[in-house]
Amino acid sequence: MINNETKTNTNSIVNPEDSIKICVAKTTEEKREIYLFRYQIYVEEMSKHLAEADYDNKLLYDELDEWAILLYAKVGTKIIATYRINIGTMVEFPQGVIEFLALNRLNNCVTEHDSLKFAYATKVMVTPAYRSSPALYLLMTKCYEICCYEQAQFLLGACNIHLLPLYEKLGFRRYYKNFLYPGYGLLVPLVMLIDDVEHLHKLRSPLFRIARKRQAVNTSVVEWFDTVFANNSSFINSQMITEEELWSLLCKRFRCLPTEGITLLHDLSQTEAKKFLHSCGILVQCNPDDIITFQGYVSYTYNILLSGRLKSLTFLSPAKEYVTPGQHFGANGLTEQNTHTEDIAAISSTEILALSGIAFQKFYHSHPDIAHKIVKNIISTKKKLARVK
Repeated sequence: MINNETKTNTNSIVNPEDSIKICVAKTTEEKREIYLFRYQIYVEEMSKHLAEADYDNKLLYDELDEWAILLYAKVGTKIIATYRINIGTMVEFPQGVIEFLALNRLNNCVTEHDSLKFAYATKVMVTPAYRSSPALYLLMTKCYEICCYEQAQFLLGACNIHLLPLYEKLGFRRYYKNFLYPGYGLLVPLVMLIDDVEHLHKLRSPLFRIARKRQAVNTSVVEWFDTVFANNSSFINSQMITEEELWSLLCKRFRCLPTEGITLLHDLSQTEAKKFLHSCGILVQCNPDDIITFQGYVSYTYNILLSGRLKSLTFLSPAKEYVTPGQHFGANGLTEQNTHTEDIAAISSTEILALSGIAFQKFYHSHPDIAHKIVKNIISTKKKLARVK
């Protein structure tokens, strides 16, 4: 195992523009502060119910912390963000991690190194006041530098659906089936190929600035990945699909214009609808038994069924199913953060369009006229449903 000293040349990096320092936790006190910060974000702010949480001491940690690199960002003496990285060979990771990230498949990669190293990033979080700051980017930059230094070929992680655009913009890609993780809900496995500089360039990833300066790049790993995971073309990258391509795809799914197939878009022109869908939409493939919404969990998306079948696991009598393309399901997480009232699962191979509430906040500022129509339609639909009930 590599210790923290060898993974960074300095203990902190100062960004003079915003006074954010990126640090490596070395002392017991620093680590405890991070565990406390995690608890404040995940348990107190986001109301997650986590088995690994120490509710008595208000700390959040698990077995991976024993050998992880714990990065954190601070302003003054206050922690504002944190990022955990575990780097090792496949056998060093818990069996559960090996299975849901398909490390056994990735481990078959032909590499010049005797032991293939994986980097696994988890417990990534930023305090609300700094979620629009460079904090996450600065942590991600340091993580990428560490992966390069340690010669890790793959940087892996997982996220909820609404965060896919954020991570795909950085350079991660979807490659394997979704999985359920207690307390976190449905997660999507992600991988960044450290040596895929071309991919970072295409995405205009903020990491390309660093990646392009690298001297030794192992393109054989990239070629191997593209061959073995060739079927991952079914995963549509939110950052690489164009406005027209997305519109065309949705037209095929609905067999009509999306403005006709999606109630939310009824008062929008095609130009307005295209811009909104491209700015906020995420296409997600779900497998049978994937539970997409969880009762009591906060919603961060507005979900629309494109194909396949969904059913409620909460309202069983009478059975409640979602089978009509264009049908909305779950709580509204686009214009406000509501709590889901039912568990809804896929009962066939299913595709959904998730409209991100995080993306909508930015869209609202850049396109207020279109955003107002969306809000109006949601309110109108809510009133109609209330009258029906």
